Amino acid sequence: MQFKDVVGHQALKNQLIYNVHNNRISHAQLFLGPEGSGGLPMALAFAQYIQCRDKKPEDACGVCPSCLKHKKFEHPDLHFFFPVARTKAFENTDHEKITSKDFYRPWRELLLTTPYFKYNHFLEKIGIENKQPLINANSCNEIIKTLGLKSFESEYKIVLIWLIEGLYHSAAPKLLKILEEPPEKTVFLLVSHNQEKILSTIRSRTQLVKVPRLNEEEVRQALTEQYGCEPGRAKQISLLCEGDFAEALRLALAGNEPLADFDTFRYWMRLCYRKNVPELLKWVDSISKAGREKQKSFLQYGLKMFRFCLLSNYKASPLVHMEGEEKDFIHAFSPFVNHLNGLQIVEAFNDGLYHIERNANPKILFTDLSFNLARLFAPFKK
Repeated sequence: MQFKDVVGHQALKNQLIYNVHNNRISHAQLFLGPEGSGGLPMALAFAQYIQCRDKKPEDACGVCPSCLKHKKFEHPDLHFFFPVARTKAFENTDHEKITSKDFYRPWRELLLTTPYFKYNHFLEKIGIENKQPLINANSCNEIIKTLGLKSFESEYKIVLIWLIEGLYHSAAPKLLKILEEPPEKTVFLLVSHNQEKILSTIRSRTQLVKVPRLNEEEVRQALTEQYGCEPGRAKQISLLCEGDFAEALRLALAGNEPLADFDTFRYWMRLCYRKNVPELLKWVDSISKAGREKQKSFLQYGLKMFRFCLLSNYKASPLVHMEGEEKDFIHAFSPFVNHLNGLQIVEAFNDGLYHIERNANPKILFTDLSFNLARLFAPFKK
């Protein structure tokens, strides 16, 4: 992937190129930014530029043998590692023996589709729905083994670790020593969406590269120029995605069809408002069968809808970046989400997210949340 394929962040691209030309390539760099901001694409472009045989002032050449291999994510001196867990394909394999190499094929297919993807897309692609993927001790052993070999054709050997926050704490000691003192001409590129979840011993051994959230103009321009999106639609999406280009691509591909999250959320809110317990329990049973990441994504969508309801109440409609049915629903629903219950609703949803991440029983969680919402809506029923 070349820098020209990475959306926005021109100043950061210039800095990375400057570092290469002035031999200031840090041996361990942490690309930190919100999901969808472009941390992984930026790290991929940086890796290609480092290994390009005919570097241009503003980008990799794109045509040398190294660049051609990078385009297919097949360069022998670029090594990928990421959190994994046992799937149906590895039911008879000890989970501690499973490594990133076992999932390289679906990982590469995902990158070839687009490096702008969500965490839940990754889990679906490799077949992990309800398990917590980790970078285990065996993966760390693979990294050490890989770096013990000579590079095949590039001056630099690069290890790209996606979601370093997934490093299992007991496996960290295996990685710390080589991260601090790697073999000569070795570069670690770590990508993360959550600084708080990264072990402090890892953070202290890396140079921080901040990848900020994209602005609306960068998203709009990329959708129209790189993905052929109609200008009006691109502008609408740039307002809705809030700097998350993975979400922007999802919305662009969805066209004008109603969003699944919206239909589910609207139905749920109506059941809670009416206190329709039998139908609520059926709904809870349905949502409980979804994967954990889908449940988290759905609750995050709900938080955004409640925020827009509060903005609508405070006459800040220009900040409500919704159109069509979603905007109509917010206008109608906002009287029931106000200063009297808004904080409690948000806290309830944040608690739900917290407990889902810790493997709470989804039936109990969504049942409790549904009854809690019904109670909070009750005083405002007409």
